[in-house]
Amino acid sequence: MTSAPEKNAWTYDDFTSGGLDPARWSVMATTGADGKTRHYQDRNAQVRTGDGRFELTVNPFTRFHDTDPRQNNAKQMYRSVRRFLVPPTGQLTFEVDMAVRTFGQVPHDLLDAFGTVNLFDLDTGVVLNAAATNDCVYALVERLVMPGVTEPHEHYIHRVVSEVPTEPGREHRYSISYRAETSEAEWRVDGQVVYWARLPAPVTGFNAGMALFSARDLSRYTRAEREHGQGATGRWGPWRVTSSVR
Repeated sequence: MTSAPEKNAWTYDDFTSGGLDPARWSVMATTGADGKTRHYQDRNAQVRTGDGRFELTVNPFTRFHDTDPRQNNAKQMYRSVRRFLVPPTGQLTFEVDMAVRTFGQVPHDLLDAFGTVNLFDLDTGVVLNAAATNDCVYALVERLVMPGVTEPHEHYIHRVVSEVPTEPGREHRYSISYRAETSEAEWRVDGQVVYWARLPAPVTGFNAGMALFSARDLSRYTRAEREHGQGATGRWGPWRVTSSVR
């Protein structure tokens, strides 16, 4: 007889305080080859919280760069201060409600303007996202190129569009789970499985994140095509985490 898994579930942030809690969230930042730290932060960002949701609006986006995706793609991104460890014989699940409304988005373009629920592991370069625009919901798995962590040939990115109907500002419940024993991740939207993947490297822990992006290919699109006055609003919360151990 197999015993039921032991579950430990808690709310990481219910967004009821008057401001974003710096003990839980910080603006994402990276250090480039030149030694400079660059924050994923847009000067047009407006934030609001306290009613059980964290709301971020950037309209229009102004954080653009012509050669470095790290200085272009994420317009504003927050990462959890805590790194959540994956139980070696169980499953780690993150669940959060997210609503996304874009402004001036190219219709049915996944990358022109979108909001995300992020899980990422800087030890392996693995990224798991649930993302939404005005007209679609999709899942993403990526392995980043990170000096000292991955080689350029190990980079890949895969996006899968779901059949979940949506519209501007419509809230959905997103969950992403990871099981260490099989290195498999599973995405759910409103309780329905929309995608699963076996990851390229075992992950022992994740940081969570929430962000607004515009990430059209820098080599394919001109600045005028990428920066055309678009923007977005995202609302997230509450963040729930469940650790299941067999």
